[in-house]
Amino acid sequence: MKKINTAIIGFGVVGKRRKRFIETNKNYNLKYISDISLKKNFSKNNINYFQNYNDIFKSKDLDAVFVTLPNYLAPIVTKVALKNKLHVFCEKPPAKSSKDLKKVIILEKKNKSLKLKYGFNHRYHGSTMKAKEILKKGNLGKILNIRAIYGKSKIVTFNRNEWRAKKKYAGGGILLDQGIHLIDLILFFHGDFLKFKSFISNKFWKYDVEDNAFSIMKDKNGVIASIHSTATQWEHKFSIEITCEKGMLILSGILSSTKSYGKEQLILINKLKKGIVKKYYTFKKDNSWKKEIEEFANLIKSKQKVQIGSSAQALKAMEVIENIYKSDN
Repeated sequence: MKKINTAIIGFGVVGKRRKRFIETNKNYNLKYISDISLKKNFSKNNINYFQNYNDIFKSKDLDAVFVTLPNYLAPIVTKVALKNKLHVFCEKPPAKSSKDLKKVIILEKKNKSLKLKYGFNHRYHGSTMKAKEILKKGNLGKILNIRAIYGKSKIVTFNRNEWRAKKKYAGGGILLDQGIHLIDLILFFHGDFLKFKSFISNKFWKYDVEDNAFSIMKDKNGVIASIHSTATQWEHKFSIEITCEKGMLILSGILSSTKSYGKEQLILINKLKKGIVKKYYTFKKDNSWKKEIEEFANLIKSKQKVQIGSSAQALKAMEVIENIYKSDN
């Protein structure tokens, strides 16, 4: 089967990382890259580089695009790609608001043969996949509550002119930028939440967007999840504790490019009559980026529906985040 002719639109940190994995995957043929920072159009190593992303859509041999753009631009370019009958892989967040994302979904539904996948790579981490596997077996019983923290020491840079520091471009702060992974994983492990009580703050960095978000969420059956998404975690931290009737799971640390969140491990705790028994799983390699784009290629070549990173899942995560913002007292 022929390779998937591919483009990357937006060539910042994430775009460059995607490039590395696309080029080492046998399914893809990377042909085009665009970024507004480029001073001129040029070709290098069989890749055509453009300053204006619209130049990419003039090509007749393209199959798919990777959209790695700021929140306010991502839905705009995703819609252009869908209108040009292209498969789309778009980084999270999918948009700066659920309203903007819904416009994308309307267009997606009109092009059912196209695949639209959003980049929630944390679902592909070893600890996450193992935790999901254990929960599905049901040996721990029903989930009672979830506690989660994801934090780093800044939103992205100290530059107040950066788009992430401006609500009109970003839509939100640390919760939408990094915390969306936490929300997505909680939804992945458990499901929907209906009631929210939250506190949103920008007291430290004093940007136009939040640097801390605390929220307690409750579902229809009384399961409660608490989250803390923060840009004032001086020692970076990732932690999810899932308490069940017969034990619990602790996801501690996560492998990342910064190597600042500690080693990635999953602790399985079984509550037995004789006491608790712990089992440790340690994960030494992050294959999430590799697995994610491999799955995207398989989706394009098959008639399967998107199971992880679907537009419906992205919308649900956005709606939860907006409910957290709205419930700030």
